[in-house]
Amino acid sequence: MYKIHIENECSCFKKSAFENDQIFKNKPDALMQAKIMECRMNQEFCHTHYFEAEDMGNDIIIRSVVRPDDEDDEDYI
Repeated sequence: MYKIHIENECSCFKKSAFENDQIFKNKPDALMQAKIMECRMNQEFCHTHYFEAEDMGNDIIIRSVVRPDDEDDEDYI
């Protein structure tokens, strides 16, 4: 059995239809679902965090880090 685990459930995740600790019978299905979740979370959530799925053997961990401020948004004089 293979599990997708969200390491830190942010408020956007808690409000979403996603479930933590999903179980799959085979690894390819688990990896595909984890990548889909990672992509959708990065595109659809509030952009406070960046999400990345990491294969840890029987578990796929989706970690989040705070997105850095985008320097392109700053006004330069």
